[in-house]
Amino acid sequence: MISELTIKSSGSAGKLRLSEARPSGRVHPVEYINVSLQDRDIAAPSPRIYLFEPYDLVAFFEELASAWKGWIGKKEWSSVQGDFSLSCTSDNLGHVAMRVNLKSGLYEDDWSVQAIIHIDSGQLAELAVKVRAFFL
Repeated sequence: MISELTIKSSGSAGKLRLSEARPSGRVHPVEYINVSLQDRDIAAPSPRIYLFEPYDLVAFFEELASAWKGWIGKKEWSSVQGDFSLSCTSDNLGHVAMRVNLKSGLYEDDWSVQAIIHIDSGQLAELAVKVRAFFL
């Protein structure tokens, strides 16, 4: 199990960081993580994202990796409370655009940020392995 995972954009200054998985995942499944999103003019940390089932997020990244040649439409994942979500599209040139949405809470007056992390499709398999190592 790794303690932190950073996904850096290949096309911008964007970074998505997952850290502080609780509980550790060795005995009990991870329920909470800290997520931070950075890009040119934003730095947004959101502690304590509730996952309920971390295997869904692992499976999401494994699905992206298995479809590395591209897909039609969007592949989406969201945390239980909707405060962290991913929406991925691909083109036929080997590029994936991962739209990351992060909110500070569940209410309308909480802050919300969005950034796009660009990933080369050749990196998806390695990324899926890292996500699995973070949660399991």
